[in-house]
Amino acid sequence: MADLRDLIEAHWAELTPNQQRVGEYALSNPFLVATMGIEDLAEAAAVSAATITRFVRQLGLKNYAEFRAIAVRRYQDLLRPIDNVSRAQQASSAELTEAALASAHDNLDGLSQLRPGQCDALVDRMAGARQVGLLGFGSSALCLTYLRGLTEGFLRNQVLLDGSGGHERMARIIGRMGPPDLLIAMALPRYSIATVEFLRLARASGVPCIGITDRAQSPICPLCDETILLPAAHPVLNSSALAGFGLFELVGALFTARYQSPSEATAMTRLIFPYLYTDEDSSQTPPEDSQ
Repeated sequence: MADLRDLIEAHWAELTPNQQRVGEYALSNPFLVATMGIEDLAEAAAVSAATITRFVRQLGLKNYAEFRAIAVRRYQDLLRPIDNVSRAQQASSAELTEAALASAHDNLDGLSQLRPGQCDALVDRMAGARQVGLLGFGSSALCLTYLRGLTEGFLRNQVLLDGSGGHERMARIIGRMGPPDLLIAMALPRYSIATVEFLRLARASGVPCIGITDRAQSPICPLCDETILLPAAHPVLNSSALAGFGLFELVGALFTARYQSPSEATAMTRLIFPYLYTDEDSSQTPPEDSQ
């Protein structure tokens, strides 16, 4: 199907000056046009709604709805959460709850689709790396923070690259990495352009990269040596990170089973015992307030 730019350029010579004004605005602001109703576009282009209608028909389209459908196609993933919110506003709390729980079940069930040995291979790569970089923003950063907490006792050196300290700091860290290291990049819809740019920097430095994302068409897939695909759909939110947390919990369990002996687990429990709540704490009488 024709792209909006191709369609406008193909009919440019047939457009009136006012219609060309609409075309210029659409070509300069394709994302905004994808979100606009006919009155909004008319106001933005300083023409009448009737001019918009004639412009659309001059492009060989039936109506403005067909024009907007073409405009939306390019930004379908970015605009899907807007459609989700519109549908959610029409649903009851019970319907939203049922849909969210069904989505959560499906996303966690999707972990069973991981290829055999995929998590074992990830653990091996992480354990063998000189340094592990964890790259991601938004909900991906929260998942990677969880992974870092689960694995920090087993890895020599890992660094969370979530924007903390600025992008310059991230560029310096990635620029010092190389083939002995490993970069794990996570990107869920809506994808961050910064994740893509820092992955390119890592590849330029020869850093092996593993991507964790939701589909083969994700922009990080071509930049990664390996990818792990996880379901991330949600009926209301931009995406769901639930499967990501599930994956990293599994990775943490594999690290613990492989690299922590019962005696080490005992020593760790003794170390943190003073900070843990026990039944004895509930029997203590709380101190009285001083007068």
